[in-house]
Amino acid sequence: MTLNRAIWRDQLTPQERAVLGRADGDIAGATPDVLVVGGGILGVTTAAACAEAGLGDVLLIETGRLGAGATGGATGLLIPEPHQWSDPEPFVDFERAGLERWRDLQESVRGGVGLVELDWLGLAPHDSGYAAHQPKDVQWLNPGQVAELIPGLARPMEGALIRRQARVNPLRAVARLAAGLPAVATGVAAMSAQVSGDRVVSIGTSAGEIMPGAVVFATGRPPVLDGLPLRIPSDRVKGHLIVTERTDITLPGIVAPLATQIENGQLLAGGTFDLGDESPAVQQDVIDAIAGGLAAVLPSLHGVGIAYQWCCFRPRHPDRRPVIDRVPGLANAWLTSGHFRTGILNAPVTAAVLSRWIAAGLPPAQAHTWSATRFGGR
Repeated sequence: MTLNRAIWRDQLTPQERAVLGRADGDIAGATPDVLVVGGGILGVTTAAACAEAGLGDVLLIETGRLGAGATGGATGLLIPEPHQWSDPEPFVDFERAGLERWRDLQESVRGGVGLVELDWLGLAPHDSGYAAHQPKDVQWLNPGQVAELIPGLARPMEGALIRRQARVNPLRAVARLAAGLPAVATGVAAMSAQVSGDRVVSIGTSAGEIMPGAVVFATGRPPVLDGLPLRIPSDRVKGHLIVTERTDITLPGIVAPLATQIENGQLLAGGTFDLGDESPAVQQDVIDAIAGGLAAVLPSLHGVGIAYQWCCFRPRHPDRRPVIDRVPGLANAWLTSGHFRTGILNAPVTAAVLSRWIAAGLPPAQAHTWSATRFGGR
């Protein structure tokens, strides 16, 4: 039977699932030193970083359950090095720092965050299919070497091998991090903001008013609240993913654009860009195309069963760069949004940037790169 949902929740323990619905009692009238709005991976890592930095009482609120949005539908791949072919150098440096932060969290969080170290192998007819420059960390493989790693390819291919990338179950990471947070309230929607001068003095929520010392909005797309006139352009891009039934295929980690080996002999594939599709429903033709793509590269996967299929929406800004900034015009409010394909990867380094900014007034390096005002207007 094919399940129309992501696999990640089904991999959790009952204790981890319970954390995703954590609600620590009445928050009406609360006066946290830091309020984090948004319970995806960016909100949870930010709350954890603020608590670790000793910024006082930290409260996180989330409309649904933790990880219920784009986080819960993500692939969980932590692969900065392949972005050398697509992203400017400052972005790649940021993404590398994100992976290193994930490794730090694996060591520092009780029980770890479920980090799985693995290699990345990109398939191509020839190395010029990637880029003219060849980063030093890439090992180029000839067709014979690729065939040893992946027997049964439909045609000979060269490959680019990058060691020491990683992945996580994004919901497990959220649950492990959230278990250590001081205060969490799920089922609470932020609805309005009261601003006085250059400060947010209160946030109106479905559970009552909160008066924070500082507030961070980590809501995927820029927050839409009465009293907070933000005009930052954004949209969202739908994507589909599948997880196969158990197969006899063993891949050497992440094989792009084929699939990623996950637990129990299953393969994770997809991550499509379904522009213009705003329906929350899984589209069977897209699922069929993903499965067909697997068989086209590895004929032995023809007719492979699909255990899970799902879709999610990834938030982005027009230039496909995230915002990590103060809310324009406000001294005690920050936001991060539009992380698109790299939200899981960049979450812990984004959290570190925000917590340091709140604590010491230090904006990130190359702050204009992440600025909320780079689109013009407020």
